[in-house]
Amino acid sequence: MLEDPYAYVVAAFQALPAPDYVPGPEEPEQAPPSPVYIPYPLPAAASPTTDSPGYIPEFDPDEDSEDDDDEDPEEDPADYPTDHDDDDDEE
Repeated sequence: MLEDPYAYVVAAFQALPAPDYVPGPEEPEQAPPSPVYIPYPLPAAASPTTDSPGYIPEFDPDEDSEDDDDEDPEEDPADYPTDHDDDDDEE
């Protein structure tokens, strides 16, 4: 037995590697990518967002609110599920 009891405890808890363990190759250090593979920013005309049919280039909520002023909420043709039970209360 060793003279130092703490050295014995440390040695007892250090496990040996498995007998079939083979250390794998180390990850090689990679060179930085060459400038050929670095993508450049696309020009604005080549952006697919501007070509999409629902794209609004400039949105102004004040302009859109003027169009909604002429609509009457009582004549709204939408069928909302929350309005079905309210028919008795309306006069």
